[in-house]
Amino acid sequence: MDAGQARELLRRRVDAYSDELCDKAMRMLDQLTALRGSVGPETRPAVDAALDAFVAACRKVAFDHAFFGSRPGPRPQSRLVAAQDQAVVDAVVDGLDSLQQLFNRHAEFQEWVDANNNAMEYRAAATYVQHARVTLT
Repeated sequence: MDAGQARELLRRRVDAYSDELCDKAMRMLDQLTALRGSVGPETRPAVDAALDAFVAACRKVAFDHAFFGSRPGPRPQSRLVAAQDQAVVDAVVDGLDSLQQLFNRHAEFQEWVDANNNAMEYRAAATYVQHARVTLT
């Protein structure tokens, strides 16, 4: 699934449920997509890897049934970010960090109300966001 398809999944959730979490994920997806176009060729592989991980997070938070039950793999290694791209990448990393924390808070709430399947999806989404963030740091 590409970023455009993930955005469509999120948009449907926002339209149907006024889903604030999906709206925030959609805005971050737009930031990552814009970041890809603004960095140099040395940094682009890191952004591509982060974008792939974030698309997986979007599928989780949008409850994509085709992706249900999938789990993140091991934590990835950081990728090269060129010095001239560091400032714009750091701004996105800060946003990813905040979103990862938000996904984890939603997972904790879902566990509290005994919605364990939702909690598992939010936790997996948070881990995918972490993978996106780690590839850029």
